[in-house]
Amino acid sequence: MRVLIADDQRDVGRSLADLVRCCNHDIVAVVGSGLEAIQAYTRYHPDLVLMDYRMPKFNGATACRNILSKDPLARIILVTGWSPSDEAGASGAIAILPKPVDFERLNATLQSVAQMLPVPSPAEMPIPDSELPTPISDFSTPSPPADGLAAASFDVVPPPLEMIFSINALPDIFQHHEESPVLNNEKKILVKRRSNRRRAQRARAQ
Repeated sequence: MRVLIADDQRDVGRSLADLVRCCNHDIVAVVGSGLEAIQAYTRYHPDLVLMDYRMPKFNGATACRNILSKDPLARIILVTGWSPSDEAGASGAIAILPKPVDFERLNATLQSVAQMLPVPSPAEMPIPDSELPTPISDFSTPSPPADGLAAASFDVVPPPLEMIFSINALPDIFQHHEESPVLNNEKKILVKRRSNRRRAQRARAQ
């Protein structure tokens, strides 16, 4: 719970605040008069007020009635070292704790008050921030051009066919076992010339 403490003795108020923290509750403020308690309640709207009965500038009972007139659902516990009077009982406080405050009794009282608090509806509960998943980059899509260059300069040009196939993979016609038609023709011409020369030599010899 969020607890407001009012006591004109500051040391007593701080000690009471330490006890409340040991009971796992939060302290919104520690004030020293009934008037300050009214102002602090309007500012912080705590779940519970622990208020001393005898204080200057409105005692605890007067401050209690003033707070309840503005917020009928306020929960206030009066703390006093004196015997409770009729005024304290008619103040509208939900409980009265004697001084010095016993830790076990204080803890049990705070637990009882905490059970009186309404459970917030789902619409009133804060919605946690959900982290958006990091978008997955699509590396198949080319990135936009940088430095103001034209998008056309980034078009992918397919490589020429000579770059696709290895030159070593091409057949070497000059290393083929069979002679090419060109070489066959040259050989026939050379044989024919030799034959003509032999015929000419025979004719001269006759």
